Amino acid sequence: KRAVTWPFNFYTIIWTLSKLVLNNLKNTIVIIIGCGGIGNFLSYSLATFTPEKMILIDGDKIENSNLNRQLLFTTKDIGYSKADILKKQIQLRNPLLDVTSYDRYVTEDLLEKSIKLTDNKRYLVILSGDSITALEETTKYCVKNKIPFLNVGYLNDISVIGPFYVPRISSCPYCNNTLSLEKHEKDSMQNELLNINNKYEAPSSFTNNALASSLAMSDIIQFEAEKLDKVKSLNKRFGIDNVTFKNYTLEVPKDKDCSFCSEENK
Repeated sequence: KRAVTWPFNFYTIIWTLSKLVLNNLKNTIVIIIGCGGIGNFLSYSLATFTPEKMILIDGDKIENSNLNRQLLFTTKDIGYSKADILKKQIQLRNPLLDVTSYDRYVTEDLLEKSIKLTDNKRYLVILSGDSITALEETTKYCVKNKIPFLNVGYLNDISVIGPFYVPRISSCPYCNNTLSLEKHEKDSMQNELLNINNKYEAPSSFTNNALASSLAMSDIIQFEAEKLDKVKSLNKRFGIDNVTFKNYTLEVPKDKDCSFCSEENK
């Protein structure tokens, strides 16, 4: 019988990347903005790697309606801060992890005060907030301080991630206004539609939260493995339909004239 031949150094490659991912994450300060369904999943998953520190930011309080998808909360937590309770739950599972929580909505100023930047540290910001303001404030801070960040969310039944902003390498969410996030100077109808869209909240469920979080973890691991060619949300928004499993890709090319991340404004 002919022996099965695995790809060259298959297990060696996996083991080497695993050590690199573990080492990089252990030396990374992870900032999670939004401690709802996606924030629950991602903080739980990333905590297993014991990063150097985890910072949790969310001004929301826990409600009964959250419990169908925010798996680390219980009925006893209703009325309390999502960020504070998530910190408690994460540390129960990993007492070695240094976690700080902020019961406030994200602003550029809050990020400046909560993250003590030093040259020899690694940082990663994950945004799962559901407001344009949160995205704008996070983008401004990360671009100014050259910190990689990933936007994670869902559009109804489509779980989406990206674009994964890597300083000097990839696009930010505002490049070319591909995602229609910036207002148009002359198009009043477009601006009105944007305002309506900003007020709309898509239904949130276990499925779209869990799938979006899984997609994000896959790209985060590839990023920490320093395999940027394997990051699916680099210069694009990537999504998967929760019902059909069809995948969608919206290209977000890097824009040299972007009002947020162009070289002139860095």
